Amino acid sequence: MIRRGILVFDLREQEWRVWIGQTSYWIGQGYTFELRIQNRYFRAYMEKDSDWFVTLGNDASFVLHTEEVYKIRINVQDYIPVDAPF
Repeated sequence: MIRRGILVFDLREQEWRVWIGQTSYWIGQGYTFELRIQNRYFRAYMEKDSDWFVTLGNDASFVLHTEEVYKIRINVQDYIPVDAPF
């Protein structure tokens, strides 16, 4: 089931989290999702070197800023819920 949510950075854990309603999901390197840019969704691939970044398709990559909130869509069956919210 595809669900809309937000991608936010957890400063305590130093990891990204997906929030859908009141439920938090773990997301890490290698996960795919759809990132909303100007009312359109693009297939994105989460990666990390010195910074977290996403690659859109095979063409463009950009760094995720930890203070930003990104609108995304995910297939919830592919993600692991995080028990304790931050």
